Amino acid sequence: MKTEFKKILIYGLGMMGASLSLALRKKSSGLEITGVVGSSSSKEKGIKLNSADILFTADEFSKSPNWNSYDLIVFGVPVNTTVDVIRSLPSSFSGLLTDMGSTKLEIVRAVESVVQGEHRYISSHPMCGSEESGLEFANADLYENRLCILTRPKGATEDAFLKIESFWKSLGMSTTEIPAEDHDHILSYVSHAPHLISSLMTNWVWENKCVREFTDRSPLPLTGGGFRDMTRIAGSNPKMWSAIFSSNQEEIYKALLDYKSRLDSLLSALDPENPLDLEKWESFMEKSRLDRDAILKKQNDPKSS
Repeated sequence: MKTEFKKILIYGLGMMGASLSLALRKKSSGLEITGVVGSSSSKEKGIKLNSADILFTADEFSKSPNWNSYDLIVFGVPVNTTVDVIRSLPSSFSGLLTDMGSTKLEIVRAVESVVQGEHRYISSHPMCGSEESGLEFANADLYENRLCILTRPKGATEDAFLKIESFWKSLGMSTTEIPAEDHDHILSYVSHAPHLISSLMTNWVWENKCVREFTDRSPLPLTGGGFRDMTRIAGSNPKMWSAIFSSNQEEIYKALLDYKSRLDSLLSALDPENPLDLEKWESFMEKSRLDRDAILKKQNDPKSS
């Protein structure tokens, strides 16, 4: 399936944006992709890597922002920057827009406050990515067989929704629609709080005097696969994640309170003054395995057993 667009602007050519550019080129010929980057050094890097057909820095683009010359505009910048750009759009703009933001309520509110009546903005969240940041880590297959969540602000046309849905499907993605409030609640559990917990776990382990002492002595890491898996995302792209924490602060706070309550229950059960109920712990670990399979939709996959 090929995209119907001919001229696409990717405003924010980091790892996600540059991967989108490569994926589009892989799927479609005769497509002109313009990329906007944050700095001159990123522009030079993008030119060397051929990340887009035309490249501007954000300062260069702001001097002559010809928004209406593109069939589709995709924002690939942090949520707070996306909101700022939305608010700077000309009131007469009627083009097709989307974003790749990890939170939705703030973006949707910005769209609804700027655009009156019908519009063609559909917010997107491709559920893919990497702990790496920067256009040099772009991957043309990043979007293949992954999920894209779509959120429509009030006033968005059905035609715009169908076109954005078709766009992501043309890259090999599946789609589902989730309202902004539900999206941000869900993501606080499945992404935002886990990133904080992963980062905290890294600090917690490395700041343990005994761990650090014997790690320094050891020729190889003392950790096993479990630690590597649980801390892979620690510290990912600080600028992007600080914007996510800011835009979804309340939901993340509530999710972590829920997590803390469950952790307190585990601590109570592990109190050395009380004997361990081994059957209870076996049941706990078995339920965790089944819950994980359900979350990852592996319950009907014979490979998951």
